[in-house]
Amino acid sequence: LILAVGMLAAVESEPSEVVGYFKKTINAGSFQTFTLPFAYNSFSVNDIIGDQFAQDDMIMDINLGITTMYYSGYGWDGELTDLEYGNAYYANRAISNGQNTFFLLGKVEPQAFTKTIMGNGSFTAFGLNEATPINIIGAESPFGILPSDGDMVLEIDTGISTTYYEGYGWDGELQVITPTNGYYYNSAIGSNSFVWTYTPSRSSVNKQDLSGSKVKK
Repeated sequence: LILAVGMLAAVESEPSEVVGYFKKTINAGSFQTFTLPFAYNSFSVNDIIGDQFAQDDMIMDINLGITTMYYSGYGWDGELTDLEYGNAYYANRAISNGQNTFFLLGKVEPQAFTKTIMGNGSFTAFGLNEATPINIIGAESPFGILPSDGDMVLEIDTGISTTYYEGYGWDGELQVITPTNGYYYNSAIGSNSFVWTYTPSRSSVNKQDLSGSKVKK
């Protein structure tokens, strides 16, 4: 996390709050993921992203497929009106607009979220509301007792992954969940959907509130 000295003055916050930003770059004509690493009082796309994009650029909720388009002189407009903790989004840069650098600014106060992970080989997009990398392997793992044998986590933009092997744990090139990056949870064939509640590592516990057949006692 890089703290912005010059930009912090423009962000409303209490004196005791820690405020920071992440810088993201998107290439012309491409789709690149982003997620929310900070806490917000307003979840409006216009409030969080603002006018950092250009005419015909688009943001899409990866799981739902709903979108919002940027119109110069007006702002964002579409079915996607608000962003959410734990969701992963595609930012699509119109090829005519060239490469773009945008910033995600906010209060460093990781928030919990609950998400349904679809089963039977489905892909569910997600991201963690964290401003620091979170290890997939070990006690810090955000997935706890969730995985079934053959479950996989993939980083959407790079395609690198890690797979869960029952009796062994996670193994693969993907070792950490990186702030602002989007991921897929790919469930094993034959597995059921389950509910995942993530409590950020800054909390006193990092727990999962589970339901369904994937709960292991």
